[in-house]
Amino acid sequence: MNPATIPRALDAHSRELILQANALTAAVPADQLSPARRRSIMRQANALFLPPEGPLAVQRKDVTVPLEGRSLPARLYSPLAGNPPTAAADVLLVFFHGGGWVVGDLETHDNACAFLTQHLGCKLLSVEYRKAPEHPFPAPCDDAAEAYAWAWSQVGSLGCQRIVVSGDSAGGHLAAHALFANAAVPTAAALLFYPVADVDFANASYSQRGDGPGLTGAGMLWFWEQFVGSTPGTADARAVLMRQAWARQPPPTVVTVAWHDPLHDEGAAYARLLQQAGAQVEVQVAGDMAHGFLRQCRINAAAQGHVERAADGLLGLLGK
Repeated sequence: MNPATIPRALDAHSRELILQANALTAAVPADQLSPARRRSIMRQANALFLPPEGPLAVQRKDVTVPLEGRSLPARLYSPLAGNPPTAAADVLLVFFHGGGWVVGDLETHDNACAFLTQHLGCKLLSVEYRKAPEHPFPAPCDDAAEAYAWAWSQVGSLGCQRIVVSGDSAGGHLAAHALFANAAVPTAAALLFYPVADVDFANASYSQRGDGPGLTGAGMLWFWEQFVGSTPGTADARAVLMRQAWARQPPPTVVTVAWHDPLHDEGAAYARLLQQAGAQVEVQVAGDMAHGFLRQCRINAAAQGHVERAADGLLGLLGK
């Protein structure tokens, strides 16, 4: 067994980063923690995850995804000239950011997207979807599905041949929904970081590891309430990935989960659902990580190792 998959103590440096981010939220009175304020705090936390050398040197171009009746901000990342060729050199990876469908944006995940671009050696399109509670379910799901279909229509014009979908947390949920909603698109592979997949707040990872640090069960319940209302239980497969009924074989997928995360069990369960539908699935467990470690990939060595391992798993699928 890979040592990285064995549950062990939360990495000390990662824990300290989480506590520093938590302190930014704790400094604001609870009655002032509006969704807008939470978004501002998440952007403020970016400084914790940026190394002294600053942003990675990849090409960035802000673009717009035109959809019916609306347009979405997006950012196209490209490796610098001279980047060693990889199995993903002909790929457009479409990425949806996490943040509980409420917070997060192009800036909060810039570090992570640049890192994936450089390591995978592919173009990456990061899409900022409409967010709850101003735009509750199904708006974020509709945006993800339609943006992914649009991205597929642009693959050739962007100099790519294949398409891959990815995302973290709520963005992992949206990536998996976009995949399911666009089953006819010949998706080469998927890369999901600790996706939100179910509404079972009584499972073992919620019961045993739902008190933090990092994402908590209470925090996740708040996000669900912003997304779908006061009763998060729903039978709609757009909201709950575990309701998906695949009529065709899903593409090869890497699912990465964190042991110290209330979403651990549902991420693993969703991986099994894809396997039962016929997909080749590589499940990776970051045994010393909590929820959200993708954003730590440039400042924490352990997090970087897990993200590299996930990216290498994707490269292995793309090279077959």
